[in-house]
Amino acid sequence: MKRLVQAYLAEAKWFNSNYTPTEEYMDVALVSSAGIFLTAIAFVGMGSIATENVFQWLANEPKIASALTIIGRLMDDIVSNEWPNFAA
Repeated sequence: MKRLVQAYLAEAKWFNSNYTPTEEYMDVALVSSAGIFLTAIAFVGMGSIATENVFQWLANEPKIASALTIIGRLMDDIVSNEWPNFAA
């Protein structure tokens, strides 16, 4: 949760200072997309499948969860970038 708030703060600072990030963008964007949190919420909805071991596994940020976060964030960025052109 602390990392998520720090990522939101970094993005807010970039926005307020009119800064366009380059290299550091993905590090912050992957955290601010909250992909790991959304995955945890999905497990909660699965009832008895969501054991303590599942959440411990997820807390270690497995590669598959990281890959889902990357895909989700990039898809969101692409659609957000193309949407104004689509609506016009």
